[in-house]
Amino acid sequence: MSLCWRLVVVFAIQAAALLYMIADRHWTLVNGTPVILETEPVDPRSLFSGDYVALRYKINRLALMELAGEREFRPHEDVYVVLRRGEPYWTPVSAHTTMPAVPADGAVIRGEVVESQARFWNSTPRSQDGLYLGVRYGIEAYFVPEGEGRRIERPAPNEKVSIRIAVDPRGHAAIQALLVNGAERYVEGLF
Repeated sequence: MSLCWRLVVVFAIQAAALLYMIADRHWTLVNGTPVILETEPVDPRSLFSGDYVALRYKINRLALMELAGEREFRPHEDVYVVLRRGEPYWTPVSAHTTMPAVPADGAVIRGEVVESQARFWNSTPRSQDGLYLGVRYGIEAYFVPEGEGRRIERPAPNEKVSIRIAVDPRGHAAIQALLVNGAERYVEGLF
């Protein structure tokens, strides 16, 4: 195979991988269950990308004693959290190490165990019953137009910032929109 054909094959593989990532995210945004999460925003700044809002959600810290499901999780393993529709925010119901059945009135979001709020991990490195579990879902940052981050970080006293995400049947989540008092402020597009 000539050098030219090798370069074409490498380029085609890279292009296919990029197209797959774009199509997968688009599929989640279009076909996922819309879920509204309560946030606790902060606003750091990226020198390369501009303003973004670093988001914390109520579901980033799970009280295992208050949830159904499993009690033992290893650091860096997947956790599947069943969410139930609420008004206006969805709330966690149970946590699992494998994908549970998706309830008709809910959704299942997949995350990664990042920490235990315990003082220690036992010798098996599993979290102890009754502890808090720190979870990352991959939706903890949202880029906004230059100069807009501070307005989201410090909303007016009468403003409440929340996020609408889409959760697909595999548990993958993507941010659909940033909401202020329930109204869309920023809507995520394909690009």
